Amino acid sequence: MTIQQAEENIRRALKDYGAHTRQQDILEDVTDSFIERLARDSVEAKQDLRDLFSKSPVWDPELDALVINGTRTHNPDPNRIAELADQILHRAIAKMDGPQYFAYRGAMGFFQEPDLAGEWLEESIRALNELAPDAYKPGKKKSRVFKALCQALGVADETQGSEFQRLYAQFADELTSKKLDFKLYVSINPAHFLTMSNPKGDERGSTLTSCHSFNSTAYPYNCGCSGYARDNVTFIVFTVDDPTNPESFNNRKTTRQIFAYRPGSGLLLQSRMYNTSGGVYGADKDSQLYRDLIQREISALECEPNLWKTYHSYDEYYSRYVDSGCGFGGYEDWIYDNFDGHISFRADCDMDTVKPLIVGTYGLCVMCGDEISEGMYCDDCVQTCDRCGERCHETFPVYNPVGNEIYVCSQCNNEHYFQCDQCGEYHDRESMTWVGEDIYCNSCLEEACEQCENCGDWHLREDMTRITLANGRLIYVCEECDCRYDYVQCPHCEDNVMIRPDGTCPTCGVMIKEEEEAV
Repeated sequence: MTIQQAEENIRRALKDYGAHTRQQDILEDVTDSFIERLARDSVEAKQDLRDLFSKSPVWDPELDALVINGTRTHNPDPNRIAELADQILHRAIAKMDGPQYFAYRGAMGFFQEPDLAGEWLEESIRALNELAPDAYKPGKKKSRVFKALCQALGVADETQGSEFQRLYAQFADELTSKKLDFKLYVSINPAHFLTMSNPKGDERGSTLTSCHSFNSTAYPYNCGCSGYARDNVTFIVFTVDDPTNPESFNNRKTTRQIFAYRPGSGLLLQSRMYNTSGGVYGADKDSQLYRDLIQREISALECEPNLWKTYHSYDEYYSRYVDSGCGFGGYEDWIYDNFDGHISFRADCDMDTVKPLIVGTYGLCVMCGDEISEGMYCDDCVQTCDRCGERCHETFPVYNPVGNEIYVCSQCNNEHYFQCDQCGEYHDRESMTWVGEDIYCNSCLEEACEQCENCGDWHLREDMTRITLANGRLIYVCEECDCRYDYVQCPHCEDNVMIRPDGTCPTCGVMIKEEEEAV
């Protein structure tokens, strides 16, 4: 995949991701800087995995993924089982007399016929017991029964890389082959990492969402999506709701797991299984099937026997084979015992010298494309709300109830602050006052408005009547209450006043009453 193709895939994936949800804030913040850097870094980082996977006949270069389905798997082929058994046991067969060879052919029915039962099954088991008395036990895997037969006949060579190991691995694979009725995608496409968990708030119903859902900041792990896409070893394995609908690859995954593998190492990490029920619980069979398919695919591509030993990745001893990359901020679910992560070693892997898998690395800020270890934004592109304490990529200046300027997120701004119609600044709504159809902060209220002495309502000062009472106190009354007061306009100072008992103006002290009577 070229860098340009990766960019196109990312843009398409983000469009699909937001197609059915109103939770768009993060998606709207994604810039070309983020897309271009992620595409370049991912294509370069995954090149060794791409070189390995592209050898497969089911490699899809447009998807940047393997597509494993019925074309690569099948039900056990009895002829192939017999052919491989003859190759493995040819030295022992050559030494068999007539009765022994007849017993061998009878014993092969046990391996070739999956539905063998009744008298035919009993006959095959009797034949096995003639050749290798301790090989068969009820409930024992057929592959292990066959290995016990090989050991009894003296052909088992456990030397690493031996011809016996190579053929036995193929024999065991054929015994457990299963034709898939679904498509399993094994991807190194950065678009599939970004959309590894479906979007929150999907109007069709949210499915397979997690702390890695790309349109949510509810958890700090979101940058793990781009962190996985930028390392050298991880790939994502998933199924989708409708393989015929390209959109479902980006917003309707039904299962997914993160795997990690360094080509040639023989060391494989399998992380937690996620499905539409939320997680690994009840999905252990699917998890085992995915692991088997991946192990077979990698072994076939590297021409190595498909012989693996698998352990829990959270085990104190085996956990040392996996490290998180520097700056990785994703959720390390392979370290928890209740998430059923696994680590597998192929027969050619030297457990004493193999280097640990380094999983994940720094994610990228969706706005500027700089490296980050938490959330979706770097410190230069995100701030902290002074009211709720949450991180956000944009804050707004407002005034708190005591008049101090603070900076708050858009949600707090919308919920707790109003814009003053006089000065245009945002203030705590509890400290603001409605004046008619307009709202005023305390400062503008004191500057432009007064409270009616009679009814108590606030009005613009210019629309009210100011009256000086006989005791000198100033009051304001609105137009509706004006008629309730007996006042005159002083001919000397022109103030509206209540005349003093001695007939003088409370403002200028000049006699008013006698002059009024004279008039």
